[in-house]
Amino acid sequence: MNVEIIAHRGFSAIAPENTLAAFELAIASKANSIEFDIQLSADSVPVIFHDATLDRITGFSGKVREQNLSQLQKLDAGKWFSDEFSGQKIPTFAEALVILKKVDKFLYFDVKPHCEWSDSEVADFVNSLQGAEIQHKCVITSFSEQFLAQVRRVDGDLAIGHIVANLEAYKTQLSQAVAHGDNLISSQYRILLENPALIQESRSQGVDIVAWTVDDPEDMQKLIDLGITRIVTNCLIGFF
Repeated sequence: MNVEIIAHRGFSAIAPENTLAAFELAIASKANSIEFDIQLSADSVPVIFHDATLDRITGFSGKVREQNLSQLQKLDAGKWFSDEFSGQKIPTFAEALVILKKVDKFLYFDVKPHCEWSDSEVADFVNSLQGAEIQHKCVITSFSEQFLAQVRRVDGDLAIGHIVANLEAYKTQLSQAVAHGDNLISSQYRILLENPALIQESRSQGVDIVAWTVDDPEDMQKLIDLGITRIVTNCLIGFF
């Protein structure tokens, strides 16, 4: 069975998450795909960053959405992880594309639900994917139903995935995926281990499954034995 190994926020076990260094190391380590988080700066530039606030990663107090790009790029997004990565910046999506284009299989965009996008901001974002000629590699995932609906209106052909973190949400979002013709659920992996019947139930309705975030080799093997072929991990090493 061919398993697609998806680097969670890049190779985030050995480099600061969502940085160019983490993406480069993921590709060098032969990850098949990369997952990363995306939201907007105050001046509507898509940037790669997980949290709504900057504190944990940069030590700066404030929200990503309230800072202009010029302010965000003065911050250090690597030093918190180790001095070796001091100076890593919060990358824009455009900057990261130079590296991400090299990914073999897919780019999984986790669009943060705490960041609301206008229709024009979504259109600009989708157009940038088309302009870079990478739309065939892109999977747009989000907890935000509103954002997914906005993407569908702009480009009905982009692959869309629903992120779920508990069993109740899984059942609800599976129905949503089927109703909209979306072909993916990105599920917290323990839901699948505890409810393996969901796997066949989903696939019988044309919806495939990504399992996140799996760092225990035993759990990974259990998922593979259940037929899961798309797995998000921080660790990468030892899974090839």
